[in-house]
Amino acid sequence: MSRLQVFFLFLVLVSAVAVVTVRHENRLAFVALQNQEKRHDDLQAEWGRLMIERATWTRQHNVADDARKRLDMSAPAPDRIVTLKLELDRSTNR
Repeated sequence: MSRLQVFFLFLVLVSAVAVVTVRHENRLAFVALQNQEKRHDDLQAEWGRLMIERATWTRQHNVADDARKRLDMSAPAPDRIVTLKLELDRSTNR
């Protein structure tokens, strides 16, 4: 074999190893991308749940504020709270 053929064979082998290496790195990068996209989707879902929870708490807070301000309502004093014990009606099984 001539030196030129050995040189070209060496270049072909180096090129083949480079192709394999680049493809492997590409696969690893693709797996990392998929993991990050899944994390993004999970975070988006959590964000949506938190926004719903926030809206729920805000709505409950607004109801209490409206009751106090617009309707002039307030919580009764502890001495004005009456607790009733219900008796079961045995004849109707209630």
